[in-house]
Amino acid sequence: MGVDVNAKTNGSRDEVGAKQAPVHHAIYVITGHGGLNDRVKKVVSLQIAGSCIVLIAPNVDGAPCETIAVNAYPNPTSILSLMKLPRLKRIIDSLLFFPTSRVLYVKPIEKILKSRIETDHEKGRRVTILVCVPPHDVCLVGLSLKKRFPQINWLVDWQDLWSFDENYLSRTARPYRAKLLSLERRILACCDLNITTNSYAKAVLESKFNVPADKVIAIPHHFCSDDLGVQAAGTEIRAGQVGHKAVRIGFLGTLFKPPRVPGALTHEAMRDFKAAGLNVELHVHGNYPKYVTAEGLTRMRGDGLFFHGPSSHEESLKLLLSYDFLLLLLSDMPNSRAVMSIKLPHYMLTGIPIIAIVPERSAVADAVRRTGTGYVVPVEGDWRRQLKSIISGQGEPPMIRRDARQIDAYSWDNLLSKWKAVFACTASQPLRN
Repeated sequence: MGVDVNAKTNGSRDEVGAKQAPVHHAIYVITGHGGLNDRVKKVVSLQIAGSCIVLIAPNVDGAPCETIAVNAYPNPTSILSLMKLPRLKRIIDSLLFFPTSRVLYVKPIEKILKSRIETDHEKGRRVTILVCVPPHDVCLVGLSLKKRFPQINWLVDWQDLWSFDENYLSRTARPYRAKLLSLERRILACCDLNITTNSYAKAVLESKFNVPADKVIAIPHHFCSDDLGVQAAGTEIRAGQVGHKAVRIGFLGTLFKPPRVPGALTHEAMRDFKAAGLNVELHVHGNYPKYVTAEGLTRMRGDGLFFHGPSSHEESLKLLLSYDFLLLLLSDMPNSRAVMSIKLPHYMLTGIPIIAIVPERSAVADAVRRTGTGYVVPVEGDWRRQLKSIISGQGEPPMIRRDARQIDAYSWDNLLSKWKAVFACTASQPLRN
């Protein structure tokens, strides 16, 4: 079984060496997504003296560094998709592969990197591997390579936690869940540094999974001011500037994503608001709800719920500027407290007031309060009443006072130094928050 690899190289290592100073540090950034999110894009664009960053991903074009595009080994159950039996395929895959069928993507990466790392060591280069998750099973690459090359520096960027997140744990077949928990603990114990997006997730790894504090740091998601051509900290809050009949709320992402995102309850609330005579619209820029027909989408529009489909990162941000409020939504679940939405800093950038219907004690709630960028509506309480009060302007909702210094803490200009420090660290010099 051969490895299907397309080495799309934006300048090979030899070419890089001809243009720049010698490379003493090889940094391999691994992701399982073909479309890079803004966090990974910025990390692989870092310019670090004496270092060469190589992105390993499936079919990625336009990355600002050397890229190795890796295709997974063929999955024999793919024939079931051709036979229009997707449910049966999912069941068989869940029983046939552990943790998931993505191991067919992991194996060719291992083979490629074993050869690359051996060459790097022959040339006296230090090697760092950064695995960006989800998908979490890509961590198997780091686990395998760390065993073979103990001297490498292995980092995991936990953009979402794994078994602590009900959404991910539920995808694992029940007979394999104990095995998953054991694998997860091995990963946490073996990697040199765990990176989270917030202090709540950091605390979970330390308290629930017994990860030493000096092996966990938090680097939040970021915004870039040039995304909108504005300086976020200096952007005035635009509350009360409603110039049209309907109050329009924008939402970026997947609205119907149970159990974490209670889209069905939000739809029900919108319908009730309409029935009560409140003219409000919720506009969703992201995936369409599964299994909803064109007729169903029409009925949702009658309830004030509009789906516009996914768009590029840049387009989405500009579309958000047309709304009166921006919505964040998380269920009252343990993992919801440790989630830092990647869109939150970009919401902050717009200057439009945020409505965060989230657990009262959570990373998102703390960030919104600390920056003064919107309203926190505790999802544990009577959130419909509070939401109605905010969008109707009745009941005197609290004033919003943006804190420029706190908002600037989420700027990429301020966070890139943390990422550079991560790559400069060694096992004998652990980073601390």
